[in-house]
Amino acid sequence: MGLKLWMIFEAVAASEEAVKGSLEEHLEKLSNEPEAEIQEETLEEIEKVENPHESLEEGYSQVAEVVVEASSFEEAIALVINYGPTYIQLEEPDYYELSLKEGQETLQDVADIMRRYAEMGVGGMLVSKTDNAQK
Repeated sequence: MGLKLWMIFEAVAASEEAVKGSLEEHLEKLSNEPEAEIQEETLEEIEKVENPHESLEEGYSQVAEVVVEASSFEEAIALVINYGPTYIQLEEPDYYELSLKEGQETLQDVADIMRRYAEMGVGGMLVSKTDNAQK
């Protein structure tokens, strides 16, 4: 048995046209993941919203709720990193044993993604912690 994940995705844009179809495409890509299986999927109607974020006074939003079974913890982390849900909840199992190998591979995957973000100029690397850094 894998891990059952409940995920919420939200698409927000200034125009309804920009939102239309974006979540369907996103979920289609997710459904093609070989190590994940969508068990449930609900796509809400597009709604006009006020102040969806600070740089947008008015916009359009659509929300999708998805239940996915991931084959492993490593795959669950990859799904979160690659598909960026707004919210995620691990629903099953109540207990999951992680081998040292699986833990190492998962941490290395996260490190690789962070390095790629830094190379693209989207993120950075923490070189040293200052006394003022938050814990």
